[in-house]
Amino acid sequence: MNLKVKVFLIGLQLISTVLFSQKNKDYKTLFESLNFESAYPFQERKALVCINDYYQYMDNKGNLLPFKFKRTSRLPLQFNFDRAEMYTRSGKSGFINGSGKLVIDTLYQNVGEFGDSLAFAVRKGFYGFIDLQGKEVLPIDKRYRVTFPFYKGLSVVSDGQKYGAINKKGIVAIALDFDEIETFHEGFAVARKTKDGLWGVIDITGKFVIETKYKILSRVSEGLIGFYDEKSDKWGFLNLHGNVVIQPKYVNSGDFHEGLAYVENDHSQIGYIDNTGKQIIDFKFYEAWDFSEGLAVAIGEKEENGSQRHLSGYIDKKGNWIFKPAFSVANRFSDGKALVLEMYNNHLRWKFISKP
Repeated sequence: MNLKVKVFLIGLQLISTVLFSQKNKDYKTLFESLNFESAYPFQERKALVCINDYYQYMDNKGNLLPFKFKRTSRLPLQFNFDRAEMYTRSGKSGFINGSGKLVIDTLYQNVGEFGDSLAFAVRKGFYGFIDLQGKEVLPIDKRYRVTFPFYKGLSVVSDGQKYGAINKKGIVAIALDFDEIETFHEGFAVARKTKDGLWGVIDITGKFVIETKYKILSRVSEGLIGFYDEKSDKWGFLNLHGNVVIQPKYVNSGDFHEGLAYVENDHSQIGYIDNTGKQIIDFKFYEAWDFSEGLAVAIGEKEENGSQRHLSGYIDKKGNWIFKPAFSVANRFSDGKALVLEMYNNHLRWKFISKP
């Protein structure tokens, strides 16, 4: 899908729990005693931060985990299954646990995030899988050049020519005869195996539930798949039977999250629809993103003086501003916190804020 993606390379100086008044509601900022050069959103109640050019993890009370490592240009994988990546100056990766203890030694040139309690690991360009204790349960060998995290017992793999999937015993579950398979989501994956390069959707047995006739498909989200219609040059949505349930009439659309998906009209305005296509939030935003924890980041269409708005705020599922646009950059809420950039005393300042 033609999704809007924001990448935030974040320099952060966190501040204390003080109330800052906005036009509509107060919000809290957090962690005054720590000064950070960069920081990233919370995941599994921990956030990656950088102090004096070293990465560390911080818990949701502002306590720093003991293990730290030199920052490089590569962003480490953050917490998943109580494991987070760390790496040495030579670029070898391992994992720490939620207490900050190194539990998987730095032996690998690359690692993936854990899925179904397994993560791929790479040595000398070849892939295998390790468990949460670092045991190589599927050996690192020359069979596969690409692997994806396990999902419901399957990992998409490639031998460098074709794609298929293996189970947790390493047995091929979906034959490697696809040109490409994306990662599984909600039990389905976008895939293609025809010379014309068109995409369809397969289930976990490798059977096509939606035939390969689409130039672009999004991943399955809450039972629906966004599709691009070349004839109309618009986006709509299919169900898992391949039936069009929301007609292609949008310039752009997002995946469904918490029952809503953002969509863009011909006037470059963003609103939200539900899974029946009903308009839930009017087309009134310059930019808007997925809902998370009941709130979504949005940028209002116009300033009060008529100029185009470039500040972000947070809306609820009725389209009402919970925090009015005041942030130069805003991230989605996770673990009840969001990372934002705000102008304060004529200086831009990064901070975490909490939900109302």
